[in-house]
Amino acid sequence: MFAFRFALRNVVSRKSSLVIVLFIAFSISLLCLSNAVFDGTDSGLERTFINSFTGDIVIRPRSNMSLSLFGDDTPIMGEFSSIPSLIPYRDVSEYVSSMDEVDAVLPQLSGYAAVRGGDHSRSWLNFFGVEAEDYVPRMNGIRVTAGGVYRKGEAGLMLSRGAVNALKRSFDLTEDPAIGEKFQVLTSNGATINVRLVTLTGIYEYIVDNATMNKIALVSPDVLRDLLDLSTITADEDINPNDMDLLNGSFDSIEDLFADADDTVGVEAEEQDFGVDADRDVGPEKSESLVWSYLVIKLKKAAKTRAVIRHLNQVFARRDWPVQAANWRTAAGGTVAMVFFLRLVMNVGIILILLTGFIVVANTLMISALSRMTETGTLRAIGAKRGFILLQFFWETALLTLTAGILGCFLGSGFCALVNAAGIELHNSLLVQLFGGNVLKCTLLPTNISLCMGVAVALTFIGWYFPVRIAMEANPIVAMRGQI
Repeated sequence: MFAFRFALRNVVSRKSSLVIVLFIAFSISLLCLSNAVFDGTDSGLERTFINSFTGDIVIRPRSNMSLSLFGDDTPIMGEFSSIPSLIPYRDVSEYVSSMDEVDAVLPQLSGYAAVRGGDHSRSWLNFFGVEAEDYVPRMNGIRVTAGGVYRKGEAGLMLSRGAVNALKRSFDLTEDPAIGEKFQVLTSNGATINVRLVTLTGIYEYIVDNATMNKIALVSPDVLRDLLDLSTITADEDINPNDMDLLNGSFDSIEDLFADADDTVGVEAEEQDFGVDADRDVGPEKSESLVWSYLVIKLKKAAKTRAVIRHLNQVFARRDWPVQAANWRTAAGGTVAMVFFLRLVMNVGIILILLTGFIVVANTLMISALSRMTETGTLRAIGAKRGFILLQFFWETALLTLTAGILGCFLGSGFCALVNAAGIELHNSLLVQLFGGNVLKCTLLPTNISLCMGVAVALTFIGWYFPVRIAMEANPIVAMRGQI
C-alpha cells in the first residue's frame, strides 16, 4: 500500500503526468470513436440487407461455387450462372418452419433476364421469383410506392425504383411505366430464347438507397421457372434427392436428353413477339411447386443468428441433406465486396495512426521512468526491496494509463453522441452503401469499451516492463551519482 501512495505522490507532483494522460486519452477516444463508426456501419449494413432481401439466414444448395442470392456472384470476377435446386425442399422447409426461433420462411428463385421495350431495347435485371403477398410484408426495408403486390398464380411483376430508373434510361422514357402495363421478359441460352409476358402490378423502393439493389425486380416464381427452363415438379409428386440432373436441366450430352424420343425436325428459335400466347396464367388450381433455389429466413428478435445457423448446419449434415445455412453477408455475395474492402482499408489506416501514437506514448513513459534513475538508486541504497521498486513503477504507470483509458472512453462516448446529434447526412451513393444508411451513425458497444480499456491495460505493462527492467539492472551506487 505504501508503494501505491508513493507512486500517487510522484504522479501528482510531476508536470509531465497531465500531458501523458491527455495524449493517451485522446488516442483512446479516437479509437473508441472510429470503432463506434464502424460498428454503426456494420449494424447499418446488416439492417439494410436483412430488411431488404437477404433475411437473417439463407438456406441454399450445397455447391462448389460461391453461391449468393444472385447466383455465382464471386467478387470481381463472378457472374450469374445456373443455380441448383434446393433438395429436399419440402423436408427442409418443414423442419425450418417448425423451429421456435423462426418467424417466417420465404422460398425464392433467382435469375438474370432482360426486360424488352417496344423498340426492342433491353434492360437486364436480377429477378427474384417470390410470392409477393408473403414476401413484401416481411421485408421491412421495402416500401410500395405505386400499385401493389401480384397475387399467387398471377404472372405479375414488381419493379424496384432502381429497376424503373434503369428501364427509363434503356427505353428513353421520361415517365414511370404505368401500373398494368405489359412487359416482355426474356432469357437466352444459345439459340433458344424464352419469353414471357408479365403485367406490372407495383413499383416499390428500398428505404435505404443501395446500388446492390438498384436492379432487383420481383416476379411470379412460375414465370421465372418457365424462363429458366426449370421443371415444375409439385408437392403431389415424389422427388428422388439423388437424381438432380433432370430437375436442374443437367445432362452429360444432348443425346441423353432425347435418348427415348422420336426423330424430329430441329427448329432454331427466333426472337419474336409471342403476344398473348406468352401470357398464360399459372392458374390457382396448380399444385405448389417444389422447385426453389433458396429459403430466406426471418428470425424472431430474441433469436441468436449464429447459434441458429450452427444448429441448422449440424442437422443438415446429420440427415445428409445437400443444403447449408448461411448469414446475410454470404447471401448478399460479392456485390458488397467493395464495401467491405473499403472498410478494411479505413480500419488499417486508423490502426496505423493509433499505433504510431501509442509508440510515442510508450516511449514517453519509458523516458519518464529512466529520468528518475537517481531516485531509484537512492531508494535501493537505503534498503528498498526489489518488490517495492517494481510495485512503485507499476502503480505509477497504471495510474497514468488507466486514468487516461477511462477519460478516453468518456471522451469517445461524448464524440459519438455529438456525431449522432449532428445528424450528418450522406449524399454520395458509395458512402451510403459504406455506412448502411443516409445518416452517419455511431454505435457504442460494450465490446468497444472493453477494447479501449484493454489497450490501456496493454499500455500499462508496455510502459512498466521495459523501463523497470533497465532500472533494476542499474547499480544503485552508480545511479546515486547520477551517472545513468
